[in-house]
This record gives sequence, C-alpha cells and structure tokens, in this order.
Amino acid sequence: MTGTIGHIFLAASFIASIAAMIAYSYAAYSNNKKIERVSNWLWGTKGVTLLISSGILIYLIMTHQFQYYYVWNYTSLDLETQYLFSAFYGGQEGSFMLWIICSFVVGIGLIKWTRTPYKAPVMAVMALTQVFLLSMVVGWNFFGINIGASPFRTIAMEMPNAPFIQANPDFVPADGSGLNDLLKSPWMMIHPPIIFVGFAMMTVPFAFAIASLWTKTYHEWIKPALPWTLAANLSLLTAIFLGGYWAYETLSFGGYWAWDPVENASLVPWLIGTAGIHAMIIQRKSSRAHKASIFLSILAYIAIVYQTFLTRSGVLGEQSVHSFVDLGLYGQLLLFILVMTFLGIGFYLYRYRELPSPEKESTVLSREFMTFTGSMLLLIMGLVIIFGTSSPIIGRFFVDNPTPPEISFYNNWSMPIAIIMAFFTVIGQHLFWKRYTWESLAGILVVPLLLTSIASILSIILGDVRNIYYMVFIFAAWFAVFGNGAILFDLLKRKPKLIGGSLNHIGFGVLLLGIIASSVYTEPLLDQRAADYNARIAQGDVYDEEGFPVTQPVEMFELEIDRPKLINERWMVTYEGYEVSDSPRPGQQSYRVRFEPVDGGSPFYMDPVVYPMLTTSSRDNIEWSVDPHVRSGLLSDIYFYVAGSRYVANENERVERQNQLLPVSGNEEPQDDTQKVELTRGETVEAGDFSLSFVDFRPASEEHLPDNTQVGIRALIRVENISSGRAYEVEPLFAVYTEEGRSFTYSPGLAIDAWEMEVQFSRLIPEDESIELTINGTLEDFEEDWILVVAEIKPFVSVVWLGTFLLMGGFTISIFRHWSREKKTQENYSDDESEE
Repeated sequence: MTGTIGHIFLAASFIASIAAMIAYSYAAYSNNKKIERVSNWLWGTKGVTLLISSGILIYLIMTHQFQYYYVWNYTSLDLETQYLFSAFYGGQEGSFMLWIICSFVVGIGLIKWTRTPYKAPVMAVMALTQVFLLSMVVGWNFFGINIGASPFRTIAMEMPNAPFIQANPDFVPADGSGLNDLLKSPWMMIHPPIIFVGFAMMTVPFAFAIASLWTKTYHEWIKPALPWTLAANLSLLTAIFLGGYWAYETLSFGGYWAWDPVENASLVPWLIGTAGIHAMIIQRKSSRAHKASIFLSILAYIAIVYQTFLTRSGVLGEQSVHSFVDLGLYGQLLLFILVMTFLGIGFYLYRYRELPSPEKESTVLSREFMTFTGSMLLLIMGLVIIFGTSSPIIGRFFVDNPTPPEISFYNNWSMPIAIIMAFFTVIGQHLFWKRYTWESLAGILVVPLLLTSIASILSIILGDVRNIYYMVFIFAAWFAVFGNGAILFDLLKRKPKLIGGSLNHIGFGVLLLGIIASSVYTEPLLDQRAADYNARIAQGDVYDEEGFPVTQPVEMFELEIDRPKLINERWMVTYEGYEVSDSPRPGQQSYRVRFEPVDGGSPFYMDPVVYPMLTTSSRDNIEWSVDPHVRSGLLSDIYFYVAGSRYVANENERVERQNQLLPVSGNEEPQDDTQKVELTRGETVEAGDFSLSFVDFRPASEEHLPDNTQVGIRALIRVENISSGRAYEVEPLFAVYTEEGRSFTYSPGLAIDAWEMEVQFSRLIPEDESIELTINGTLEDFEEDWILVVAEIKPFVSVVWLGTFLLMGGFTISIFRHWSREKKTQENYSDDESEE
C-alpha cells in the first residue's frame, strides 16, 4: 500500500511536469504573466509530489521492505544506515529521482532570479527535460508499451514467471541482495549528489540558449546564464575529483583516472561546458562569438544526455566498472537524445542566419582570437574523447564484438592538445587584460620564460626525464604556472576580484605537472629477486616455455609471515598477519604489513583489505575485490594492495572441492590430519616442516583441573616451523580424575591459530617420564601464511589534487564575480520596470 501511494505521487509529479511544460510554453508565447504564475505553481507541485514520493522510497529502504524490487536489489539487512540512505540513489530509478530533485531546486532558483523575457521560455525548456526524466521512472504501461521503470514495483511485478512467485505470489525475501560493495564508500555517498547538481545546472545554459533563439535576443542571455554555467562546471569538476579519488582509494588499477567510458562521459560535458564559458566571456567582453556561445551551451547539455544514454542503456555494460544495467529504457533514452538534439541544433540552424556575426575578423594577437582558440581546443579534446568512448558502439556497424580503444589512444590525443592549451592560456590571459604587439608581448614574457626554463631543467634533472616529449610537456605546464602566475600577481595588486581566470589557468598547469609526474614516473616496489628478474627481462634474457622472449616485467612480490624483506633498498617490509571480520562486508580480511625504513626513520603500517564481492559472487565462484591502502605524502604516495593470499587461495580451493561431484565407491577413507608423537624430556623430533621439543613439565593450576583429580600436570612444548624459524610455546594439560569410582583422563587441545594446528597432551608414560602428543593439523604439506603484494611509489599525486583545488577556487571566484554583476543588472532592471 505504501508503495502504491509513492507510485501515485510519482505519477502526479509526471503529470504536473507535462502541465508545467505546456503552461510555460504558452506563457512564453503569449507573454502572459498570469499563466506564468500558474506555471510556477505547477512546477512547485511537481517538486513537492516528487519529494513525497522520494521520501516514501527512502522509508521503504530504511524499513527493509524487500517485497519491493528496488529495495531488495540494492539493500540488505546488514547494510549500515548511511549506506541504506545512499542506496536511494544506488540504482537507476533512484538516481533519476535524485537528478530530478536537483533540477527542481535549480528551477526554483531560476523562477526567483531570472528576469523577463527569459523566465518563461527557460522554464519551458527546464520542464521539457523534466518530462523526459520523470518518464524514466513513472512506470506506466500503455497498451503493452512500458514507459519507464517505477522504483515502487514489487518483486512479483518484476519477476511474474519466477517459480517462487508462481508458488507464492505474496513471497517476501528474508533479506536483500545488498548494495554493490564498491559503492560502500564515503566518497561514493557524496559523488552522485554532486554530479547530479552539475547535470541539473548544466541544463540552465542549454535552456537560456534556446530561450535566446526563441526570443531572438542573442546577446543579453549570457549575463544570467554565465554564473549558472560556471556553477555547473564547478559542480562537475568536484564530482570528477570525488570520482577520481574514490577510484584511487578503492579500485586496484593503480590510479585516479583510467579513461573508463563512464569517467569519459562525465569529463566531456565539463570540457564542452568550459569551452562554452570561454565563448560566453568573449561575447560579453567584445560582442563576438554569439554563434559559438549558443552552440556550445546546447552541445554541453546534449553531451550530458548522451553520457546518460551510454551509462544507463546498457550499451557499455561490459566495458565499465560502474555503468548501470539496462532497465529497458534504451528507446526512451534514444528519444531523449533525439529530441534534445533536434530542439537545440535544429533551432540553432533555423536561426543561424539571424545570429550576429562580427564585421571584421579578429587578429591573431587579440584576446578574442586566443580565447576562441582555447575554446576550440577544449571542444576538440571533448570530441576526441566522445569518439573514443563511442567507438564500441560505432564499431558494431562493422564487426560483431568491437573493443574499446587502448588508453594510449586517449593519451596520444590529449597530451599534444594539453601542451598547446598550456601555451595559449598564458598568451591569451596577457592579451585578455592588455593590448600587446609581438615585441611588447615577448618582453613581458621574458621573466615567466626564464622561471619556466629553470623549473623545467630542475624537474628534468631531478626526475631523470629522458623523453623529449615529456620534457616539452613539463615545460608547457611550468609555463602555464609562471605565465599565469605573473598575471595573477598583477591582478592581485589592481583588481583582486578578477583573478578567477588566472587562478584557473594556474590550476591547469599544476594539474598537468601532477599528471605527468604521478602517471609516467610511478616506481614499483619490488624485492631484490623480482628486480633482478626484471633486469634480465629488460636485457632479453628471459624466455617462456615456447621459446618466446618475455617482455612483461613482474609487478608484485611475495611476503611470508614474519619474514622481513628488503624492498627497493629502502624499507624492511614484514607481513604480520590478517584478521577476518564481517563488518562492513562479510568475509573481509584486513592485512597488516610493517614498513621499517633502513635509514632509521619511523616505521609505519599498511593495512590493505581484501573482500568477497557478494553481489557478483556465486555458490560456484567467489569474486574477490580489494581496498588498496594509500599512504599519502606531500611529495609521494605509497600505493599498496594485496593481489593474492593463502587465505584467498584456501577459500577458492574449498569452494572448488565443495562443487566437485565425488564418485561414491565406499572405499575412500576420510583424510586424517592427526599425528601422534612420543617425546622424552629434552627431546626434539621433526614432523614435516616442524620440530616439536618437550622442554619440561609444568605444574597445573587447580582452577583448570576437573574435580577429584588424581594427577594433573602440564608439558612445556616448543613448536617451531623449520623454514620460517617461527616458534610458539604451548603448555597443554593432562589430568586423571575419578567419577563414580571410575578413572577418566582430561587433555584439552591447545590451538596455534596461525598454523591452524592443535596440540594435545594425550598420554603420560610414567615408566620413562615421557609423554604422548596428539597433533591435529597439517604437518607434512604445511604452507606458511603468505601474501602477494602490488605496491608503487606515486610521486606528486598531491599536486594533482592541488591543481584540482586551484581550478575549483578559480571557478568559485568567477561565480561570485559574475553573479554580483547579474544581481546589479537585475536591480537596474527592476528599477526600470518600476519607473515604467
């Protein structure tokens, strides 16, 4: 019943959005303020009903109502409260609802702050996008055609032909499937809301661009649209940073960016949005680039809709670690793209001849040319990434199973573009604030070039950079830092409010430095044996079984418990064991590894985690995942994870044995790991890889003895693993007691957990004061605990984050600056309206 109410409110929100779209369109067409006010109420109704519906869905999740498919599919009883809440947007349906809520809030801001003549047409476009988004979750069926997938559908509705539903239509699972383990991260709790805020705000420049074409006012629209576009880009940048940091801390590919299709799909709207901001700034300053401003504002939102299609239609389901499964929305998403493209590009082409064009082309040495060139470089980079990301889809026209491009494709294209952009940021920024001739520009750049040369030479020498291409990249990055730094210094003295752009470009240069250092000059951590083997591979001295030369170096090393190893001649690294717990994930192992610097520095520990991915594991196969441990430093990070362990190997073997169908012959004897050993005092015997020494007898405390004990004594036994030298001392108990006139023995076993072994003092032989020990556990084929480790030193990852923060700071300053301007324009507009 509760779900039905939620579904009714969701349907009401969909209907209200359609009514708001029609009403806003009519208000824009007729310039009718009364209809516009009615439209605002409809927008409010849409938002309130959606909020109620969302609240009901959260209530169903929090109260574990597993009869609903969404609740069952994304939550479980053991899910912690914060992840129960984030499960609201953990699936497709909930994430669409979060996006719509963000758009509703943005719409409220537009209603309050947008002036005539843009308010009604802008809100009409906003409402149109809401109609499409709400249609994805409305869950209606018209004559056999499904429209959207409701989050309130029950398991019986989702799987009507399942045997358990056929047998019991009211079946309610006792527990849910659980949230994807990779999403149980604080970073992933805040990443989706931030990115959907960015998506919602990126709708605004699209709506303003359409409104400008609608009202034929091609210049004024950028003033209210620019702060929204800057805020959208800031939000997307923050979301990209959070996603990158999550990947760095959570995934095992060893970095913050992998050119994953979903990562690319979030980067492209940001690149195109940034290109649009450059075009808008030219238009505001010089009344040029009207066509580019409108086109890029339209294209940025279409890129968001396109990435939504890539992420949610299932077309990239096998090529991305975090794309959604197909909910049957392929057709609706395709229609969404087509309508937005037809509306945006079609309207743009329809008005193209009316759009203002400059009477005279800009010279090369002008801020218009340089800024426009920077905008086009951003657009080209975005288009290259779109092409690479879409290649598996395009490739289906030619082959059955196209593969995505290699990472080198993106690197080979993006690096030269980034180098050119770095140079243009400096020249463009100087020309933006002052006119220069070639001679005067060369003069002003002498100091930045000198500082750039010094910093580049030092970087190349200290970093042992041998690649010419990387040298040019480093030079360009330092040039962006010092060249824009000079402008920033000058603006701080004259007009501090105007430093947003310079700070952004400095952040870009710092980001490039961090990227080249952390990605190209990563150093693997290896023991001497692996390092020697890699040296032989480099010399071509290693061949495989078929006689082909081995070219892939080893990137991991093994650690045995309590056996220190010298790593990279810098640390003695010791594996000290692991603990298994069921929180926050069942079967999670936390490994403990000690690093002790050989130069006498302070030791530290790394605590990587391995856990079974329950959502993707099956009874026949365990999917293992890792949480790397990253030790962050100012100059470098140590990136560390466990790629294999004895525990994982044993678990896999256990599952394999469990799944084997053993023949029933009746002759097999159960495997017995029990062994008996007789020892006299002071004697040592060897069994397998162990030695057992009977050191002496020890007295037994009365509290450990049973009642009526006649004889009670302990034996001090030293058990040593011969290979590792590790040893434990145990004192097992032996007692003889009487009960109802009969004698009994009492000899509990003592466990040595690290070796999964139990030692029992099973018999006392008084004749020669010897004892019998019963050993339960593997002695002959014993294997010490071990782990396989992948570890790297990543230099200057902190510089990547610093560059990102500088970019965020630059966007924030620019937002306040342009918002302040727009507020003054609004006040002047209000005064003019009052006078009229």
